[in-house]
Amino acid sequence: MISDKSRLFALVSNLQECARRGDWKSAGELAVELRRQSVPANQRDLGNYLGRLRQALVVAKTSRSHSAAMLARVNAVAEFNKLRSPVSRQEFGETADC
Repeated sequence: MISDKSRLFALVSNLQECARRGDWKSAGELAVELRRQSVPANQRDLGNYLGRLRQALVVAKTSRSHSAAMLARVNAVAEFNKLRSPVSRQEFGETADC
């Protein structure tokens, strides 16, 4: 049987992995599940737990920042493509008009 401490650390690890992948729905569900768990009783395990939580938070913030930056780039490219003057392009296999 899995100990409470192992389950707690596994939840934090899964939360971190979901954040890394940008799976915010699963990360939210795991965060709710973490709130239901009791924290470790001894100081050493509590410190380890808090360190893992802090690391998961850093991963989540980094992932969100990366996603926001990527979205900004995609939006900029889309806006550039809208503003670009239409240029007639030769499709592959067509003959060029000379």
